[in-house]
Amino acid sequence: MKKTVIGLLALFFIVFMFHASPLVHAEVEEEKEALSPEEAAEAQKKLEEAQKKLKRAVKKVPEVENPGTITGVVTCKRSRTNADAIVYIEKVGDNVFDPPDEHAVVDQLNLTYVPHVVAIQKGTVVDFPNSDAVRHNIFSPPTAAFQFNLGTYPPGVIKEVCFDVTGETPLLCNVHAEMSGFVVSLDNPYFAVTDDEGNYTIEGVPPGKYTLKTWHERLMSLSEEIVVEGGKTTTVNFDLKRRR
Repeated sequence: MKKTVIGLLALFFIVFMFHASPLVHAEVEEEKEALSPEEAAEAQKKLEEAQKKLKRAVKKVPEVENPGTITGVVTCKRSRTNADAIVYIEKVGDNVFDPPDEHAVVDQLNLTYVPHVVAIQKGTVVDFPNSDAVRHNIFSPPTAAFQFNLGTYPPGVIKEVCFDVTGETPLLCNVHAEMSGFVVSLDNPYFAVTDDEGNYTIEGVPPGKYTLKTWHERLMSLSEEIVVEGGKTTTVNFDLKRRR
């Protein structure tokens, strides 16, 4: 009797694996199917277009009388590019500002988060569309300023999250470990994200004394005390180095 039960269990296991394996194999093959040169070129073109199109800073700057401007260049030591550094004013007044109605967008395309870094004002809604050809999952680790998990969802779906927090939220995907990005939410709208050359500009700043700070995913944060005068431009450059 015991041998019969074991035999039946073994037979059931073999039949189950026979039927299940092709399905599992098909899913894996779907994820790993190589693109043709033409498809790869088209995917890269779409990625580059998305990187140029989507905003890397979303905010709502209030109108003030006789505002000033802050501009400069951020140099990121030992980095491939000077892009994706954030320059921001730590505190303006009581740091209470209405969030923008406009949504930020972090797309998923060619197994890449686009943009890689997005800076937003606290209270901004971020849309997470899946424009890729495969399923994705977006979640943030326990150390993030805002913890969330959108689950796994297919191409064509858009999910949204309101970041009513201040700080750095890394973006990960439990389907594709190579994917990474950042949403950095700030208390006021006086910030900017650098371009490839490290240029940044913060406009509409009320005249006053401020602490200007930087953020970078790998480099040390720097700060500088500045004075912004009405109708004038204050130039502040930063050289960011590796964290110790």
